[in-house]
Amino acid sequence: MNAKLRRLYARSVFYPTLCWNYTLARYLNRRNWWDAIDTNVIVGAYPFSRDVQAMYDAGVRAVVNTCEEYDGPQAEYQRLNIQQLHIPTTDFTHPRLEDVERAVEFVQQHAQAGKTVYIHCKAGRARSATVAICWLMKYRGVSADDAQKTLLAARPHINPRLTQRPVVKQFAMSLAKANSANENS
Repeated sequence: MNAKLRRLYARSVFYPTLCWNYTLARYLNRRNWWDAIDTNVIVGAYPFSRDVQAMYDAGVRAVVNTCEEYDGPQAEYQRLNIQQLHIPTTDFTHPRLEDVERAVEFVQQHAQAGKTVYIHCKAGRARSATVAICWLMKYRGVSADDAQKTLLAARPHINPRLTQRPVVKQFAMSLAKANSANENS
């Protein structure tokens, strides 16, 4: 499927699938809207304006928004001084490597300062988890498989095949090259 058709498809199913996710989490209590995967990192679903105060109360001071279809509740973020990095990614695809790298550094900058970062997509299963798995690999020093296990333990409905995503493989390769270059210098 070409990129234009993929975007059209993603937009056409956005609201029905958002409603499904909302029903699963908020009416049927079958999954959490968000879950902490580390002391400073939360992976979750589409934050509505009414969620932002609870996010702030949970310590969130920064957000990585991977949704192409949603700019986020910017007025609420502004009101509470929450910084957002927006890396627009079409639903049912993965972020570009350069966006993942930028997001990983954004997460680390805030985590290192003791702040909590909320990484989200529509459902908190794939696009957001892609950023989280790469952050765990780089800044928690774990393998892709161990990062996947960490994510699944914290948020069981995360895509269980993140390690097979081309961007995760590319990130792992670039990380291995950087580590090898640092060892040789």
